[in-house]
Amino acid sequence: MSLVDEVKPVFEKIFSAAVEKAPEIKSWNKVYQFVVEGVGEFYVEISNGELKVVEGKHPNPIATLSADKETLDKILSGELDAMKAFMLRKIKITGNVLDTMNLKKLIDLGVGKA
Repeated sequence: MSLVDEVKPVFEKIFSAAVEKAPEIKSWNKVYQFVVEGVGEFYVEISNGELKVVEGKHPNPIATLSADKETLDKILSGELDAMKAFMLRKIKITGNVLDTMNLKKLIDLGVGKA
């Protein structure tokens, strides 16, 4: 199973739950790049009210988030807060760091933490 095959249903579930609680998320036009150390790269694109999870590298993401697979899994399951992971240097962010707070909001809403 590829990395995208693994994370896509998780992101779809998070997105679906989040837009129920915060419908304004559907109006976003954002792309977040993920680099999973030793595993691969994918990006999450939110546009036109839809979410896409695509393998590879996006030419112009808002921000790039780099982490190991365990950290990413813990964040997406709600076991580890993304801000705490950043403060512990378990996740590295380049690009528009402030806009990643929107991604955190999406994940928190999706996993029931907000």
